[in-house]
Amino acid sequence: MSNSHLAQRIGEAAVKPGSITAWWLGGSGFVFKAPEGTTLFVDPYLSNCCKEMFDLGRAFPPPIDAADVRADAVISTHWHEDHLDPVSIPVIAKSDPKTVFIMPPSAVAHALHIGVPISRISALEPGQQIKVGEFNVVHVPARHEAGVAGREAPDAMGVILEAQKLRIYITGDTEYDARLRNYKKQKLDAGIFCINGTPGNMDAHEAALLAWQLGVRTIIPMHHHLWDKNPDSATLDPALMSKTYARLGGLGKFVVPEIGSAIEIR
Repeated sequence: MSNSHLAQRIGEAAVKPGSITAWWLGGSGFVFKAPEGTTLFVDPYLSNCCKEMFDLGRAFPPPIDAADVRADAVISTHWHEDHLDPVSIPVIAKSDPKTVFIMPPSAVAHALHIGVPISRISALEPGQQIKVGEFNVVHVPARHEAGVAGREAPDAMGVILEAQKLRIYITGDTEYDARLRNYKKQKLDAGIFCINGTPGNMDAHEAALLAWQLGVRTIIPMHHHLWDKNPDSATLDPALMSKTYARLGGLGKFVVPEIGSAIEIR
């Protein structure tokens, strides 16, 4: 599948009433589209900038060109480069002047530094939410403590996307945190959980436990396929999360995403 083809498919996709369509971009990147056409990108990493910075190259070509992104909003859950891409974000901002950029406060300086106008940035803090077309974007806490000096992200966040009477929880990068169990009362229709298990993130077992505790109806793992080298490969298998979830007695539908393929959430 070419990246231009995916951009076209997203733009032309007809989303059924009462549903939201999602596409996985790899890593923690997703696209969400609602029936009237509102389109959100979450954590799109579409460059290969981490190769030069950290010797972490992409395991696959970007599934969409940054210049082809047409989004009502781009959400970056924190400022790390695979979430607030310093190469792709300025291209998206230039290519689509209507796009707004939603992020926690500590990411704002980074966005300004790479050329995103302050007028198009919305800083989302705990307890806040913001309306974007058909979507309501709700801040959810995250605890992303990588333990590397200079890489602190003290206000990293997750989000709940609300549209069509559906609630989709995206963890962002986070360790397992008991506070997140309180979101069970939200009656979440879908949950997208990081499973890469590197410092500052849940592993597959922890993600399965959180999904089970939340009672999520559709469970989708993420952040298990992005890099060309993965020292913590033991937790990068979605089947490991699925097996743990099943052993806990989970009754939700487990969906393993494929890069560029549509997932219908109903």
